[in-house]
Amino acid sequence: MQGVTKRFPGAKGADPVVAVDGVDLEIRDGEFFSLLGPSGCGKTTTLRMIAGFEYPTAGSVQIFGEEVGLEPPNRRPVNTVFQSYALFPHMTVEENVGFGLQMKKVDRDEAARRVADVIDLVQLQGRESRKPKQLSGGQQQRVALARALVNHPKVLLLDEPLGALDLKLRQAMQVELKQLQERVGITFVYVTHDQEEALTMSDRIAVMDGGKLLQVGGPGAIYDRPRTRFVADFIGDTNLLRATAEDPGSARLPDGTAIRLEHHAAPGSDLMVAIRPEHVGLRATDADRDLTLDAIDGEVALVTFLGNATLYEVVGDRGDPPTRVRIRQGNAPGVQHFGVGDRVRVRWAPSSATVLED
Repeated sequence: MQGVTKRFPGAKGADPVVAVDGVDLEIRDGEFFSLLGPSGCGKTTTLRMIAGFEYPTAGSVQIFGEEVGLEPPNRRPVNTVFQSYALFPHMTVEENVGFGLQMKKVDRDEAARRVADVIDLVQLQGRESRKPKQLSGGQQQRVALARALVNHPKVLLLDEPLGALDLKLRQAMQVELKQLQERVGITFVYVTHDQEEALTMSDRIAVMDGGKLLQVGGPGAIYDRPRTRFVADFIGDTNLLRATAEDPGSARLPDGTAIRLEHHAAPGSDLMVAIRPEHVGLRATDADRDLTLDAIDGEVALVTFLGNATLYEVVGDRGDPPTRVRIRQGNAPGVQHFGVGDRVRVRWAPSSATVLED
């Protein structure tokens, strides 16, 4: 996608609504690529322009070098799986899967072979004669996938396909989807607003907001090195600290605490620093200070037990407003625990602090 923009007419007398704003994006052959963002950010409109259900107002959409931006869906080497599944209720699994081949008038023996192969691929053997209402939600999802894959698309587009499933089934299907994509080896373009889902399955992720592409990268890079405040906030929990740059590689928090950064900024410039909760440690204030770590002393204001972790909120001693830091700490034997009102020292390595571009 090069300079792709999509505008929809506004209400009477209103300006057009810009749903996608100048997106430049290259998706690699054979990767699991996710478009991630909140509702209304433009991710589904982007997917629909790849599919051919919407045409771009400006810009170019190419698939394997061929311009397809104004081609109808049936002229593109793609298939789409929707959240609603869109299965024919009066047809069996086998008939649903083979419907597209029937419309393309594929030879009957060839169609039967391809249908059998893809039913085996999605593990629906023995259910070929069942109707959709006789299947669970996860099985219906597999039928929708099989129907899309049987046409041998070069790109499979998936628009929040797991959104209608309960949490446990959705998590199981995430693993299945990723394994399926690796087996078939074709490009999956996946739309979701679920951060965990995108991090679990994707080779790369594009984070969108307000129709713009904010950051593209692997799950680790998106999570550990967010570029903007929105990405840092949207992808998991994060601590956001305001600071003022001083000497190269150092800054000072509003309460006067000096911190070190793997980032050089002009002295006096305002910075926003992001630190993930799991990259922060917690010790009693009377413990020996580790000079290799940056630290804030304060008091525990809130303790929340999360099962596999404990979430602490610490209010710093100095500064107005106080510095608030959320700490995620495991519950393994030997880990020190604190209660509300305890005096603590929040500590982190300078390499864990990311300076945000905005």
